[in-house]
Amino acid sequence: MRRIEIDDDVYAELERNVKGFEQPNDVLRRMLLEKSHSTPGSSGGPSPAAPSIPGALTALIEKGFVKAGDTLSHVQVRKGRRFAATVETDGWIRTELGRYKEPSPALGKLVGTSIDGWAYWIHDPTGKSLRRLRAESGAAGRGGR
Repeated sequence: MRRIEIDDDVYAELERNVKGFEQPNDVLRRMLLEKSHSTPGSSGGPSPAAPSIPGALTALIEKGFVKAGDTLSHVQVRKGRRFAATVETDGWIRTELGRYKEPSPALGKLVGTSIDGWAYWIHDPTGKSLRRLRAESGAAGRGGR
């Protein structure tokens, strides 16, 4: 991870643009990367020609354990809450709050606390956790804990 220094006024602007439980880096990612992936006049979606950093689920997609478009879910039974996400072609995870390279930040932003997304996201088509799929695929060395 690289570090940069920013002025107080830039940091204040980042704080004004926070959505949900975003950190300043998440705001920058949303503001810069999502804009760079859209084309003028488009609906704001990714441009087909836009380069993409592979997400943590890329190895599972390449090995056929997960497919683009598959859904992930997490249920908090006692709180009566259900969270959903979709696996994208580039291995990223899309939730109602945005796109995430890794499972843990994707789930953490939804539940409002730090949580192991590999353990607690359930791959709906198989009923297995992402951690279990990763272990079965032999991709445990890639993409997270």
